[in-house]
Amino acid sequence: MDMELITTLFRTSIRMATPILLASLGGALTYHAGIINVAMEGLMLISAFFSVVFSYLTGNALYGIIAGMMASILISLLYSVFVSFLKANNFAIGFAINILVSSLTLFLMRIMFQGENAFNSPDIAPIAELKLITGNYFLDNYILNFSILTYLSILIAFVLAFIVYKTSFGLRLRVCGEMPQALTTAGVKVGFVQLCSSVLCGVLCGLAGAQLSLYNVRMFSREMTGGRGFVALAAILISGGRPKRILIISLLFGVFDALSIKLQSEKIAPQFALMLPYVMSVVVLLLFHLKTRKRLKNA
Repeated sequence: MDMELITTLFRTSIRMATPILLASLGGALTYHAGIINVAMEGLMLISAFFSVVFSYLTGNALYGIIAGMMASILISLLYSVFVSFLKANNFAIGFAINILVSSLTLFLMRIMFQGENAFNSPDIAPIAELKLITGNYFLDNYILNFSILTYLSILIAFVLAFIVYKTSFGLRLRVCGEMPQALTTAGVKVGFVQLCSSVLCGVLCGLAGAQLSLYNVRMFSREMTGGRGFVALAAILISGGRPKRILIISLLFGVFDALSIKLQSEKIAPQFALMLPYVMSVVVLLLFHLKTRKRLKNA
């Protein structure tokens, strides 16, 4: 395997891992608050759509990112109202929101862009890279010149690790998920804590959708998230919601994505290449379940 191929796989892995990492970190917050968020697929998709629309209309990626975040927050608030306050089943509401967003984005795209199932334009402003050319091959290809959101996502992982385990808000968040009655006894409303976690999840899933549509592919197409919200959910369950572990697992899923892209250029059935990341997600979840079951049995 030559150096050029290794470099391409590495850079592709980082690019593909970034939206999964951002969504996983957002979902980890609701996970600690006692909500397994299955609506992340819809949150990413609505953000990807509005990020492209506003980036195209304004010619500014920042406006696109903000619009995507706001749309994701609104849908996340809707999800939280049903789950936290109306006590609806989070899985049922999550899948309903995913279907709603899928239909809504398709409907809006066909109205705004003349009946197309995909929209691509050179006027879509992409997310900027950290453009620094040092002349050093390793620095230029393995450390620098990635999306700004890639560096931000890594920073957020460490910040959230501190917030969740070292601050009073993080303590309330974890108690909310583990012992909600104790939180109520202390005079803190469980619904309010879950609402806050949902807003933060909306922000991070909004960034994930923007990264996907304004950097990874620079377009919007029907169902473009392609199950990444569920891959993010798998990363959360495997890691137990720990941000630093999520960072590692997301990079692993990014590698699987990069390999699937590489395999599509080889003499291998494209269907097999496309399903590789999701098959590996199922395999990793299965191994994690078996390991946990064995540990509990030995205890």
